[in-house]
Amino acid sequence: MFPHATRKAPASDSASPHAAASRRADLKVCGECHLCCKVYDIPDFEKKAGRVCQHVRTEGGCGVWGLHPQICQDFKCLWLKHADMNALWRPDVCGFVLRVEPNGTTLAVDVDPDRPDAWRQAHYYEQIKLWSEVMPKNEGLVLVYAPEGLYVVTPMEDLFLKTPRRGDVLETGMEPSLFGLRPFARVVPARERRRERFDGVPRRA
Repeated sequence: MFPHATRKAPASDSASPHAAASRRADLKVCGECHLCCKVYDIPDFEKKAGRVCQHVRTEGGCGVWGLHPQICQDFKCLWLKHADMNALWRPDVCGFVLRVEPNGTTLAVDVDPDRPDAWRQAHYYEQIKLWSEVMPKNEGLVLVYAPEGLYVVTPMEDLFLKTPRRGDVLETGMEPSLFGLRPFARVVPARERRRERFDGVPRRA
């Protein structure tokens, strides 16, 4: 299973290995890394994903730290959250940002548009494939948001789709084939979902 959000141990358990790991994770800092300031939209600054935020300092760090938007204050990548992720997984080193989507079971890999194949490098790709083993068991999903589109990573194959737009729904699962169960992925456009609501015709899974 891929990493979950770090939980703080209760005070009475401060001597446990889990508490020690939490303390080590708390010591991690962004340093010169600012990839999250590049790969995500920042609506407050009208900053679009793919270009570096205008408030990033050339020497690193945020030029409006303390006044930065709530969306920036709330965000922490998985490298910052997890003590067991070493320096190779720092976003500016590996070339992508790891996060868990709000459903708590989808691992998202947000790729630096200037390093589109970073996630395919052997060390990283092997681990991403291991994380994807949750998919056939319907226990989770691994999505790679690359510049060219979306990859649904599975142990068997990587399924490529156009990046869903706001309101679209991603459907995934396993379906029968001549060679046994195979993974599938498809995007249901928002306009089709709206039409279904009006005509009352249920969609087949």
